[in-house]
Amino acid sequence: MTTTLGPTDEQITTMRRSVLDGIPVANLEAERGAARARRQRRSPVYAAVVTAVVAAVVVGSIVLPRAGDEAQAATLLREAAALTVTASDPVVAPGQFLRTTTEAVYATVGQNRAGDMVTYLVPSTSTVYEPGDPAAEWTLVREDHEPTTFYGDDAEQVAEENRVESPETNGTWRARDGAFYGTPAADPATADLPRDPQELYDHLVASYDGGSNSRDEATWVAITDLLRTGTAPADLRSALYGAAALVPGIEIVDEHVTIDGVTGVALGREEPTRSERQDIVIDPSTGELIGERVVQLEAAYGAPAGTVTAQTSVTRTIVDRAP
Repeated sequence: MTTTLGPTDEQITTMRRSVLDGIPVANLEAERGAARARRQRRSPVYAAVVTAVVAAVVVGSIVLPRAGDEAQAATLLREAAALTVTASDPVVAPGQFLRTTTEAVYATVGQNRAGDMVTYLVPSTSTVYEPGDPAAEWTLVREDHEPTTFYGDDAEQVAEENRVESPETNGTWRARDGAFYGTPAADPATADLPRDPQELYDHLVASYDGGSNSRDEATWVAITDLLRTGTAPADLRSALYGAAALVPGIEIVDEHVTIDGVTGVALGREEPTRSERQDIVIDPSTGELIGERVVQLEAAYGAPAGTVTAQTSVTRTIVDRAP
């Protein structure tokens, strides 16, 4: 028997789709397709261990304020926007590939033989190779790894009993325009999104038509989804940070978070009707997004409060060949 921590994949997908319909987002279809394939064998959410809060420090040109201050969170986001707008995006020459790697950890919830719910964490890696030649095929390589962490009695045994090797979630795929799941990964209309933070915020707010618990939650989800793709150009990333500064309820929740060896500041928002908080983690020295996560605020299914029930990080590099 399996279930999920927090909202189900279907609820998350419905909420995000209702917000993002009509908003062009690069590479979201590949991620949604992988989620659809995963749902055929389990109901996953992401997980990791939350890092402890430390004292404020100075990094780069940004003075990190204390956690829990909404106004200072907005200031940090605006400063990150100012850094990001000056960044240079990678230029991929013909014959080269832009390699975008997404590292994630999934938490699957199951039931042991005594009838108690347990949780175990499964890392996953997804890598997309986007060719510099528009006529060339894209390549996607995806792999689930062995479970790494277990909560609850006999959680490791439950993980082993539920383990299923699926060709629909592990393997290599090739497709023109990154259409691994039938839809091109990059929507050229992304270029039409406003680059002014207030205009972008207004655009995202106006796009809300239900499907989440509040308009503010939907706007925050739309911003984090756009950032998470790793393909938004620097001027759009800057506008997204500026728009995030306008979303009510965004706070600095942790001043020293490390994801995949990179340390940054976590900014998040708690929806009053949910028992979780959605964060983004920013490198304050560059304004780059390190990753995103969802923090569980209450103990559930054997996992303690403070467990991160959703986490991804994205890195981009230029390489000379695809697998």
